[in-house]
Amino acid sequence: MSLDLYLGFIAATLILCVMPGPVVTYLVACGIRQGPRAALTGLAGTTTALLVHMVLVLAGLAPLLAALGPWADALKLIGAAYLVWLGIAAWRAPYEDPELPSEARRGHTSAGALYRRGFLISVTNPKSLAFYAAFFPQFVSAAAPAGPQLLVLAVTFVVVGTLSDGSFALAAGKLAPYLKGERAQMLRNRITGSVLVAAGIGLALTRR
Repeated sequence: MSLDLYLGFIAATLILCVMPGPVVTYLVACGIRQGPRAALTGLAGTTTALLVHMVLVLAGLAPLLAALGPWADALKLIGAAYLVWLGIAAWRAPYEDPELPSEARRGHTSAGALYRRGFLISVTNPKSLAFYAAFFPQFVSAAAPAGPQLLVLAVTFVVVGTLSDGSFALAAGKLAPYLKGERAQMLRNRITGSVLVAAGIGLALTRR
């Protein structure tokens, strides 16, 4: 892929990663209650889940894009439409309590439990795989094989996502007031929704 396309992917990934979602909310809650080490343990779990998602995406998308050939742009348009739909859903999403579950609030939570919960929160999100399947093809050039490009994008996404989530985890104490509360969460939902809708429309227009 071209350097411009790759840099565009990094920029889009960074924008998406710095908008807190369930994973960041969980890591911040861990950091507030048990410190940076607990947050990083939870991060290890969420990153493991992200790696699982990337393997599944690569296994499914690469052969699909190769098989579609000239019809790959149609798939990309469908993906752009899905991003718009996700943006509308994010805009309209209700408030969700960011606190840890009751069993975790009673006291110290073991490293194993923090890791397992981080993994489960991330890996069981059904929207994640669909989002990756819609997002990644937008940055795949038709002039080169899809497989190597998707591999580069997947590795980049994991690195950027881990660094971003890790920054939130380590700064949990200071950032907590801005990441919790109904008003703050609704504002994040509005921003996330707007960015996803704009991204979907923009990517769709570039295919014309």
